[in-house]
Amino acid sequence: MRAALPLIFAVLLSACGVSTAATTPRALTGTPRPAGTPPTTTAQIVPTDDDAGGTPAEVFERAKSEMAAGKLAHARTLFDRVVKADGAEHPELSPLGRAASYNAALCSENLDESSDARDRYRALSRAAVGSADAVDADLRRARLDVELEDWADLGLAASGVLAAKELARFDRAEALALQGLAMIHGGKDLASAQKSIASAMKLVDTKDSAEVVPPHNLAAIRFARGDLLRAEGLAITFVDPQAPTAPIVAAEFPAKMEARCQKVLDAQDEYVESINTRELRWAVRSGVRVATMYIDLHDAVVVIPAPKGATTEAKKQLFRGAMLLRYRILLEKGLGTLERTLNLEKAVNAKTSWLEHARKAKATLEKQLAEEKAELAKLPYTEAELKKAFDDLSNKSKA
Repeated sequence: MRAALPLIFAVLLSACGVSTAATTPRALTGTPRPAGTPPTTTAQIVPTDDDAGGTPAEVFERAKSEMAAGKLAHARTLFDRVVKADGAEHPELSPLGRAASYNAALCSENLDESSDARDRYRALSRAAVGSADAVDADLRRARLDVELEDWADLGLAASGVLAAKELARFDRAEALALQGLAMIHGGKDLASAQKSIASAMKLVDTKDSAEVVPPHNLAAIRFARGDLLRAEGLAITFVDPQAPTAPIVAAEFPAKMEARCQKVLDAQDEYVESINTRELRWAVRSGVRVATMYIDLHDAVVVIPAPKGATTEAKKQLFRGAMLLRYRILLEKGLGTLERTLNLEKAVNAKTSWLEHARKAKATLEKQLAEEKAELAKLPYTEAELKKAFDDLSNKSKA
């Protein structure tokens, strides 16, 4: 397996513009909606302790100023008042009301209130069916579905985007990739997911030389392709689920291991491409995915039952110890990736639920490593003896 982990460690930090010496303030994610031409209205928003009130258009402008100043919670409150006043006068939200609704959701997203933001985008999509606001809302909703791992809603959001009559080429590519991602995690066959993600990749690969795929589109597409390859790799197993205690046929192991490792490396390449876009949330997710691939590979091989030739308890212990020693490096690689992924939290003030995944995985992994080292220490064999035992097994497999 090629040693690509140092590259990932570097990319996880450098691709996001990270300097570990100081914390960088986060920029606003997304562009606020302008009000456009305010509708004719007699509505007045009542003055409150925190705002002077006035027409919806006047309150909207003050909300935008608050948003630009980083006062996101207050800006959201003002945008919500605009939406309420607009809805009281118009059966369907006017352009002003839609812009206020979109900006309120954007405030929640930048406050890292992902669930609230997703629900707001979903409500806007339903209230503005067929408009550009609905398409943008569904795209941002879909990205938050990935953050929340709500794969069922992700499928609905992606379908909503793809149903739009007019859709930018790379937005379509992202929606196709996200549709495939929903299929992967929704229990549907990988063939359907592969078809959807391949269509997305085709739109990217056939672009004109002068075209640049927007980073927010490309990050999602590459991540989805990484998840597809990861899922295909997980389907390559070393133990028959119908007979988990039956030894694997020695001749089958090298080919299966090579195929599984190739999927890991190919998926890793896609995750690195996602990281390279400098889209922070996708970088964190990709870092977590790379780490878990190494952990999954380790867990898949160390449960392989001892071969038929291991007829005594001592020989079974020798086999178990040899496997633990040989594949411990996979856990160490996974742990290193998780540590560097978590560094993003301090370095760039990253806040995402996937960092919590990384924290939990790191704690579990540290415990697993400690337990395996303790198990190896109890065996009546030196590390040199265990290494020789593994080398002997490898030679027999090749023969």
